[in-house]
Amino acid sequence: MFNYSEHMRKLEHSDHRTPEFVGRAISHLGELGAHAEWTSHSDEDGRAVSGTLVISAEGRRHEFQALASTTVTKADVAMLPHDRKTILISEQVAPTRALQLKDHGWGGYADAAGNASLRADGLIIEITGKRSSGTIPVATAAPFTRAGLPVTYSLLTANEHFGITPSQRSLAASSGASLGTVNRVVRALRERTPSMLQGKHNQLPRASALEREWISAYTAMQPSIWPEERFTSTVWRTPAELLEASLPPNALLGSEAAAARLGAPIRPASVLIHFDGDTRARRELIQEGRLRRADDGLIRVRPAFWKFSPVPTFNQTAPRLLVRADLLLEDDPHIDEIRTEYFGDE
Repeated sequence: MFNYSEHMRKLEHSDHRTPEFVGRAISHLGELGAHAEWTSHSDEDGRAVSGTLVISAEGRRHEFQALASTTVTKADVAMLPHDRKTILISEQVAPTRALQLKDHGWGGYADAAGNASLRADGLIIEITGKRSSGTIPVATAAPFTRAGLPVTYSLLTANEHFGITPSQRSLAASSGASLGTVNRVVRALRERTPSMLQGKHNQLPRASALEREWISAYTAMQPSIWPEERFTSTVWRTPAELLEASLPPNALLGSEAAAARLGAPIRPASVLIHFDGDTRARRELIQEGRLRRADDGLIRVRPAFWKFSPVPTFNQTAPRLLVRADLLLEDDPHIDEIRTEYFGDE
């Protein structure tokens, strides 16, 4: 179980600057008649700043351990280190994100728009419906754009499997990206502070941090970028039947189905297939499974975002990184517990 206090003791202190959006959140709390103070502690792999929010009201002092991040994706809600005493401070927490925070065991939130859900002994703050006047930044760094995500994916999965970073030509071949795109991704990762790629051979010393950033960007873009189609089948009538079948070439199981085939205690409600074949191969898949399009079909076919798999596949399942991301997209706390246990966030 995550322990915030132990986690904080392991962190190095930063320069204690208060993020601008945190200052605005504090200002809104002050408008309620409370006195709020923020102390920054440390950076969480570039994704968030950990700190302490102290609220003084009616002669009582309430201390909240907090993480502050300008934007928070669905994946961040699950992956950022937290417990039921940890609150989130962000630019804006939409109602859907607030519900996800509750479902994933956060202790509350406050945002720069003036929304807040904070509870302590003798303190209850519940404000919703406020909209931020600020501009919420969109991640545009080369490794996390639509063009860059496949490159970063190939880099991460190949590095995990082979223990080395492939050449730029190899990354271009597996991802399907141009050499120019690959070069921009590699350069951006090398120029990060701290650097994500180091040395002559582009060693990846902070792979887990880059994995979390990739998952956050991927889950924020899906399902709109690589939309899936749903099918019924007269050959594979249930997820269990498909799990026992040998898939056609170019097909890899993802999400719940991949987790189940790899031994996780889960009964998939549907089967996600990542497919990297051409039109002819896709037609053969449809014929072999006798697939028919149906909005409520249990078979979900999603076009692969790579050209060739960057690593050998195991048991016709997608690589661990993609399985983790797919499971987060299911947005189910029970599935998320399985993801953490079997495909955990190191």
